[in-house]
Amino acid sequence: MEATPSYTSKSLDYAVDLAASRQPGTSLGLRSWWWIPAGIVIYAAAVAGGLTAKSFGPFTPELGLDIALSHGRSAALVGISELINFGISPPGAIILSLLLCSWLWWGKGRPLQAAAFGSVVAVGWLSSTAGKILVSRSRPPGEAVTALVPETRLDSFPSGHTAFAMAMALAFVIVVARTRAQRIIAVGLGAAGVALVAFSRLYLGVHYLSDVAGSVVISTAAILAWLPLWNNLIAPRLARTALMSRPERRLPRDQ
Repeated sequence: MEATPSYTSKSLDYAVDLAASRQPGTSLGLRSWWWIPAGIVIYAAAVAGGLTAKSFGPFTPELGLDIALSHGRSAALVGISELINFGISPPGAIILSLLLCSWLWWGKGRPLQAAAFGSVVAVGWLSSTAGKILVSRSRPPGEAVTALVPETRLDSFPSGHTAFAMAMALAFVIVVARTRAQRIIAVGLGAAGVALVAFSRLYLGVHYLSDVAGSVVISTAAILAWLPLWNNLIAPRLARTALMSRPERRLPRDQ
């Protein structure tokens, strides 16, 4: 009869550290500290681009695209755009994020991955708020584009809705997808989703093209700067807690 192996506290600590290093909650490593200055530089460049776009005033050449889209609007596209507008408004975005994190935590049995997913979405989304404060750009003139959503604040650049969509797409690619095939699917669906959200913001007449383009860059830059902190400092420490260190529940597809 084989003796039951005994484990010391040191061996358990080592096992937890090893598991944390191998499973930081993300499927793509991105552990190099060089991603932090790279992300900061990209973010600063995007903000500089927003300030440049702002310097042209509300009647910038970009306004022509918004005016063109306002002519002969389709009822179906208006309905989709309004659904997106309210569906991923701040309350909707928070609810959606919590639901997905809950699915990863309890549905998939991956608490560390759920925390990673939530952190990536939060960082990418909230980065747009900082951009709005730094740039303070006015919205497209409502009378010129026949805006369908009343927006009067100086927060046009970048688009918060598009930044959230980009953060969500990257969270699926970086955190949820674990195989090359899953990552390709996540990239394709994520790109389509981000494009749809960006188009809806223009179609409603509440953003310029540079607003939605800038939000993609800003959200990506913030996440790139965040991942080394998560993978090197935060995830290993979270993995040592009783709540996070339990083994992942392996599902058939994960084998």
